[in-house]
Amino acid sequence: MTTLERELAAAIEHKDLDTLIAALAKRGSGPFAIGADPGTAKGADIMLAARLIRSELKPRPAALFDWTKRLLTQTDYNGHMLGLVLLSDAYAHKPKAALQLLQRHADSFNWAVREYAGTCAGRILDQHFAEVYPVMRDWSHHSAENVRRLVVIATMEAAKANHPKRGAKLLKLLDPLMSDESRYVRVNLGPFAVSLALLKNYPNLTLKWLHRHANRKNEFARWNVAMVWSAVGGRKYAVEGMQLLEQLAADERRFVWRAVASATIKLGKARPDVVKPLVKQWRTDPQRKQVAAVVNRYL
Repeated sequence: MTTLERELAAAIEHKDLDTLIAALAKRGSGPFAIGADPGTAKGADIMLAARLIRSELKPRPAALFDWTKRLLTQTDYNGHMLGLVLLSDAYAHKPKAALQLLQRHADSFNWAVREYAGTCAGRILDQHFAEVYPVMRDWSHHSAENVRRLVVIATMEAAKANHPKRGAKLLKLLDPLMSDESRYVRVNLGPFAVSLALLKNYPNLTLKWLHRHANRKNEFARWNVAMVWSAVGGRKYAVEGMQLLEQLAADERRFVWRAVASATIKLGKARPDVVKPLVKQWRTDPQRKQVAAVVNRYL
């Protein structure tokens, strides 16, 4: 047993939340912090604490929820991250209160806490899909971009479970977010959630869905479609991707065509056999030659 494990176990045994948090904070304090931010512990340390708490309290749902709530309502970010790891275990005891706590930390000032909140939301959505889906649908229209971004991450995490009957509903959850103007939402949507999870686990549904959004006039929706092919998830579907990118390459708006160029370059480096012949054709196409000129500088 490590020194940290002994400290955490003793704090849990004595129901000493302050000592527990202090042990975690000590692991990430100061300018040479081990964690993602000064003052936050490593993920492995957070998970160790969560495992020990589960071992002690999971047979007692009320006590587990009480600990989770206390962690999420004190001031230290380590407590917030630990509470978010435990929240999906405690959710069933008080669902409404759990979702209120989740939404609060989705909009945390600390980016690491927001990451934990997104993953937590995905677990809760996966485990309580019918009950939580309407909540996520409402949050996709929330005024706070951090909450809307949480819906993106929750959808991605739930998609990883690959339940065959959930694909259409998960994509529908993302519909309003495809035209979201927030950069924080966008960079987590097309090139991340859609490319790495939805396209991977629901390829046919997702490709049809992307064609629908590519046919919209909205520049943010079209940007998201293009950027799906900038990530590794698009490589397997390079042929289908180039069909969409060819369509979007004719968009005269710089915001869109530059996204097309960026995605085409990245896809072209992975699948030159598919990309280069089409880009060669774009050189003589008045609508697409500006994209081809950018792409040719890097391929």
